[in-house]
Amino acid sequence: MRLRTPKATCKELGITIKTLEYWHEQGMIEAVITSNGVRRFDLDSIASKKNKKRLDRLPVALDPYRPNWVTPKDAREILGVSKNTLINWEEEGKILTKRDSRNHRWYDVNSLYFD
Repeated sequence: MRLRTPKATCKELGITIKTLEYWHEQGMIEAVITSNGVRRFDLDSIASKKNKKRLDRLPVALDPYRPNWVTPKDAREILGVSKNTLINWEEEGKILTKRDSRNHRWYDVNSLYFD
């Protein structure tokens, strides 16, 4: 499950907010309401046989098996979590991390899994 804010979803898919809302109304993409009432879209819900033709036109960035390395700030925004939650997930092995030559953390937001 790759949850994104509406803005981040539109940016990754290369669509407008109106298109995103239309896809949601048509059942092509699922939305999840977080505990604090914020709407997140599940990019993996697009990957169905029903959406095969549209999937062929989507950007390569949506490949769930390709790592999507982002900075901690971007990871927090995409996942809608706090800094402490992200660090806890790293310690629990729920999200892949790497460090660059300057010892900065990078998170693979496509690797996140829930128990």
